Amino acid sequence: MKRFFAAACAAIGLFAVPAAAQDLIRLQASSPGATTYNIGTHLSSVLKQRHGYEMEVAAGFPGVRSQVNVAKGDAEIGIYAPPLAFFLKNGVAMYRNLENREELVARLRPLVTYEGDMFTFGTYDPEIKTLADIEGKRVFLGPKGAALVRINGALIEAATGLVANEDYELVHVDWAGSGALFQDGSVDVGFRLCPPGCSFWTEIASGRTVYFLGYTEDMIASEAFQKELDFPGRFVKELMPGTFGEGQGNTETVHVIAEFTGLQASTAMSDEMAYNIVKAFWETRNVLARVMPVAAGYNLEDATFGMILPPHPGAARYYEENGVALPE
Repeated sequence: MKRFFAAACAAIGLFAVPAAAQDLIRLQASSPGATTYNIGTHLSSVLKQRHGYEMEVAAGFPGVRSQVNVAKGDAEIGIYAPPLAFFLKNGVAMYRNLENREELVARLRPLVTYEGDMFTFGTYDPEIKTLADIEGKRVFLGPKGAALVRINGALIEAATGLVANEDYELVHVDWAGSGALFQDGSVDVGFRLCPPGCSFWTEIASGRTVYFLGYTEDMIASEAFQKELDFPGRFVKELMPGTFGEGQGNTETVHVIAEFTGLQASTAMSDEMAYNIVKAFWETRNVLARVMPVAAGYNLEDATFGMILPPHPGAARYYEENGVALPE
């Protein structure tokens, strides 16, 4: 009887979603298969069912670009990455000469953070065992001008003293072409921001054994490296043997870097919409985990970790209701 009543009410519009909820939400991600893209496609279905929101997920927008697009109103949601927020907030690196930078920063509001992908370095050469062994080698750290090239270069220099394009050669190509670059021998070491078991490395390792490089305990303990670690959302993570299938050659744990990342909106988004998006994300992460297993490890308690910008008021309301500490 209850089911019949609900169906009847829906038919006559008693449970219809208000017209105001039909707003289009444009989410920008770097590429299909990226964490932000997967979360976006998941939320597009959930938010449509729950609130009637239409979410459009578009790929081809690196974080450096989508962050500015969100602030300018060209998208409603983009990736939130602490380093990018730091660069924009302080007007350094790729944002050094950006006009209206302070105005753009003031419009950005993070919605959620979660444990992001690992900074993974792989090689076919078993003699390259740690990042100290890349001296004189050809290395891909990311496309020319990408924030990750700067971030990785600083981490490697702090850990090993090796300077990019002085002690090792940087090779640049877009992300889509990086796999071929690695497989045809154009580089000795390749980089990818990747969750455990991601398709990029499992495919690379399907025909030949791949060895993953990391930071030794002595490197991690150094003062210079600890300064690089003293950054919101950044931490050391263990990459275990077998993480990327049978083609992974490592028999011991490798220490790599990972960072919390997330989603951000702008002050133009209503508090109600932001609240609904954050609530939907946390209440359905078990469903997301069916297609993206790493989501099973997302913890609500960490939902604001790494935020260096004020959270969106709608998101803050949800966290306050659920006892999550807000960033200072």
